[in-house]
Amino acid sequence: MQTEKVIDHIVNWLKTYATNANIQGFVVGISGGIDSATTSSLCAKTGLRVLCVEMPIHQHMDHVTRAQEHIEQLKNRFSNVSDVRSDLTPVFDTFINQMPGIEDSALVDLTRGN
Repeated sequence: MQTEKVIDHIVNWLKTYATNANIQGFVVGISGGIDSATTSSLCAKTGLRVLCVEMPIHQHMDHVTRAQEHIEQLKNRFSNVSDVRSDLTPVFDTFINQMPGIEDSALVDLTRGN
């Protein structure tokens, strides 16, 4: 696989898409996983503004740390990257506490996951 050609193709596609949509950049949610790391890196390579948004909800500290390290690494490599953090755990907890009681634990898990 010609990795650099694939990267260049995706970065050019992203930049063309943004230009045609008349937008100035991208907003990417950073979770600490490979998908958001790859997406944010490709967006940063466009040279357009990239806002990395970290929104943990009861995340394991390893994921939080990975997300923060990735954002710092991007900011050090690309001047077009900025970030914001909003811990959504209190919002999530408030929402869960307002939900009606449901006996089916699988349904509760599915609801909480979404």
